[in-house]
Amino acid sequence: MMHRISLGACALAVAIALPSLTVAAPRSGGYPAAGGAVRTTEPVFRAAPPAAAAPQARPAPPAGGGFNFNRDIAPPARPAPAAPPPVARFAPPARPAPVAPQPNRPAPAYRRAPNTNASGGQYQGRFIGPIVRNPHAPGGTWGWNHGVAWRPAPVYWGGGFWGAFALAALSDALLFGSVIDDQDQLIYPSYQIQPDTPGWDLLQDYELQQTPCGPPNLVVIWGPDNSVICAVPNDQVGPGNYQVDPSTFTLVPAQ
Repeated sequence: MMHRISLGACALAVAIALPSLTVAAPRSGGYPAAGGAVRTTEPVFRAAPPAAAAPQARPAPPAGGGFNFNRDIAPPARPAPAAPPPVARFAPPARPAPVAPQPNRPAPAYRRAPNTNASGGQYQGRFIGPIVRNPHAPGGTWGWNHGVAWRPAPVYWGGGFWGAFALAALSDALLFGSVIDDQDQLIYPSYQIQPDTPGWDLLQDYELQQTPCGPPNLVVIWGPDNSVICAVPNDQVGPGNYQVDPSTFTLVPAQ
């Protein structure tokens, strides 16, 4: 009995194993299928999957550090445009410094104006402007000289109105500038006023300060016998040429 059971188990095991063996049987073998036909099977060959492409190597990060988005994807910097060549500039020639007028400028080509009874130099006959009243002189004719007419002495420069300058003793040491008459080529020398003279009192009344003649824009006062002195303008007397009226001790401007 036990021998039969063993044979039956072996037969069952062989029956179970036969289908799997038929699947793997080669084409030349085959096995009878149902209905008596021989059924064959072909081995299944699957193509190997294509080899994956090797990944490209990543660029090495710059030496300055790790990846920086703005820096690493930015286009290459354009070279700076070349600077234009410098334009040569030429400075204008320097203007010569103005030459200060010389109060005592010599005029060797001009002769000195003669001492005459005339007054006003080159402006004779032109003293017709409005009179500049003397704010301190006493009223009336010759009031400044206690009512006594003053008469110039012909042997003195300016008749002695500006000081006791004798014509024979005048020297350049007393020179205080000059007025040049370019038209008549004459020079009118000026001398520093002496205190306690009529000319000194005249400047005190008008609050004028004497200055050497020569520069422009001065108060030029013509006295007796073509004498002349110069002063700094002020709010009472502006720049220009004036003649002294000895009788009224006033100034008359030239026109």
